[in-house]
Amino acid sequence: MVYIARLRLVDGTPMAIEHLHIPAELVPSLSPQELEAGDLYDHLREQHQVYVDQAVQSIEPTVVNEAEAAVLDVPVLSPALLVERLTTDTAGHPVEYVHSVYRGDRYRIVSRLALGTSAPRPRTEGHHPGIPPGDFAHGDIITSSTTGDAY
Repeated sequence: MVYIARLRLVDGTPMAIEHLHIPAELVPSLSPQELEAGDLYDHLREQHQVYVDQAVQSIEPTVVNEAEAAVLDVPVLSPALLVERLTTDTAGHPVEYVHSVYRGDRYRIVSRLALGTSAPRPRTEGHHPGIPPGDFAHGDIITSSTTGDAY
């Protein structure tokens, strides 16, 4: 298993701590430079012929411990979001397991779910209260999407 710890920054401010676990046989000789060069899923596809298909992700409230507080530059026991994700390839094999802690004071999670098939609906002008304009501007029906705002 390859273990990768990453600190996510927004404009130089620590926003999240990510702990990635990737089966070693998928990424022989993966280097830090490769991880910093761009999107991990693009790299897996282009350099290792690993095709990510889907992921199951959970999000729950938590608080930061002393070590996390120091890295995220927040007080101990500050609210946070615990995000866990298991990503699989097109054959259903695990590609990554991610355990992340996001600052709870800087994120808002918005999810959109399409439930079953239905007749196409006309697009409405404006937006739903609480959802910033343009969040789902693509207009396609999708199974699920989640976006996070950092502020």
